[in-house]
Amino acid sequence: MVRYCNSKTLAFLVFATMVAWAGMAVAQDKKPADAKPAAAEDATIYPVPDYSGDFFKRSYLTGDWGGFRSKLANNGVQFDVDLLQVFQDVTTGGTNQTGRYGGVYSMALKVDVHKAGLWPGAFLYVRAQAPFANNVIPYSGGIMAVNTAPAMLLPATNELVLPNLYFTQFLSESFGIQLGKLDLTVGDANEFAHGTGDKKFMNLAFSFNPVILRIAPAAALGLALIYLPTKDIELAFSAFDTEGRVNTSGFDTLFKNNTTIGPSARFTIHPFGLTGHQSLGFLWANGTYTALNQDPRTIIGSILGITSLDTEQGSWAFVYNFDQYLYTEKGDPSQGFGIFGRIGVADKTTSPFWQFYSIGFGGKGTIPTRDKDQWGIGYYYLRFSNDLTKLLRDRISLDHEQGVELFYNIEVLPWLHITPDLQIIMPSRKGLAAPNKNIDTSVVAGFRVKVDF
Repeated sequence: MVRYCNSKTLAFLVFATMVAWAGMAVAQDKKPADAKPAAAEDATIYPVPDYSGDFFKRSYLTGDWGGFRSKLANNGVQFDVDLLQVFQDVTTGGTNQTGRYGGVYSMALKVDVHKAGLWPGAFLYVRAQAPFANNVIPYSGGIMAVNTAPAMLLPATNELVLPNLYFTQFLSESFGIQLGKLDLTVGDANEFAHGTGDKKFMNLAFSFNPVILRIAPAAALGLALIYLPTKDIELAFSAFDTEGRVNTSGFDTLFKNNTTIGPSARFTIHPFGLTGHQSLGFLWANGTYTALNQDPRTIIGSILGITSLDTEQGSWAFVYNFDQYLYTEKGDPSQGFGIFGRIGVADKTTSPFWQFYSIGFGGKGTIPTRDKDQWGIGYYYLRFSNDLTKLLRDRISLDHEQGVELFYNIEVLPWLHITPDLQIIMPSRKGLAAPNKNIDTSVVAGFRVKVDF
């Protein structure tokens, strides 16, 4: 297994890259004042943030670095650092009533290649993360992780990794290509329930559709083709390494083992003048997968080296999600509330997650004078494959799992957000450690603190 370089080397490389791009950006800043590129060339996927303001009003704790940060951003280079901290406590139920504290450091380098003085339509994104995971995920009693941030970075723990490093090149205003270590969760984007749990829901079930997990890792080397025929239609086709992991380079498995391919589409709609989205996606992976409906004697024979496990060729998953604003404030469509939901179905012969359903409500700025606060309440139902071995089903009564989550994200300062969070997990299974003892419904209470530097 090829691992990334150690943290000191990686930090140096990220810093060196930043300095190099900054040098080109400063040089580009000296271009003639009358140089005006075409409007199409001015388009960017990285809008320039506002770093200005005093300690209590600016969006980033460290501010504008004496104007240098804005100068970099205006010339195509953005460098962001944030710290996400989470404390959660399994107050009742689960496998152990305990509290845990953990979090993730994140660094992101965004480069608009044209603004940096090179060619138009090109963008670079690099994200480094260091999780210090000491969380209650193993004790909540549920299969779905109650804290998305560390779950997305497994198996990395207490190490600096590069989950994403990809290059985007638009060949026209409507067609582009992405290549590198992709973020595969963006294909399931949702206005109210999506992301790594930094400002929205914390449970993995509300971050993206879990039925894809058997054939789509959170990060993997791959290629994506992007087509934007209109401003309301986003089409994509991707191909990536099914075995990708956040703490490996991925070159050791690329083109050697399983590959996942699939189209996806996202449509923006405006019923009654209110914005909503409809998303569809289908994934198919080649390769050989262990069949879930094994005879227990086959499993025992395989352990003893007498027989081989039954296998299936290929696997698939279908996902759908929607979000729809039901109310928005006049003059600011980003403030309001709406409904969201997800549906997922996977190949039950190879995927332990067979069916998934979720629904909920979310909003932003719905309380007077609290324009930047966000909130959400959601319910999910996860159905496990009934092709799981009888031995496994009998020992842990694996059938389905349900959960409810409620959060309220408070903007204390523009760079400081605190989120109280409450989850109720209802597993319908017995424990692996104590097969004859049911796991009771668990209540997980906690809060999250995010600081943008």
